[in-house]
Amino acid sequence: MLSKIGVLTGALLVALPMTLACLGYEGGLPKPTSNKQISAPIYVKSGEVFDGGWAKYDRSPTSCREQVEGGEKDTAFVLQKGATLRNVIIRKTAGEGVYCLGGGCNIEFV
Repeated sequence: MLSKIGVLTGALLVALPMTLACLGYEGGLPKPTSNKQISAPIYVKSGEVFDGGWAKYDRSPTSCREQVEGGEKDTAFVLQKGATLRNVIIRKTAGEGVYCLGGGCNIEFV
């Protein structure tokens, strides 16, 4: 039978990697390095990494329609299963933000 200390130690060992994974960017809100005007979604294919380098992406004309759902055509980014999106700032003009098709997408610092 495991002692309470053994159970607690086991739980901490399981939780530690998850906790450390959250220790990423600590610099507050990132400052945009540039502004990118896009008129349609950017598609990221399976296995690809899109690193925006902290650019701010703006849909022009806006695809934001308050609470009216517009679908994939109104996103800033569409990721296929296994794609990675990182280091981007998305303005509110991109009504649907990011779509992940098929699940299993990686979204880092967005």
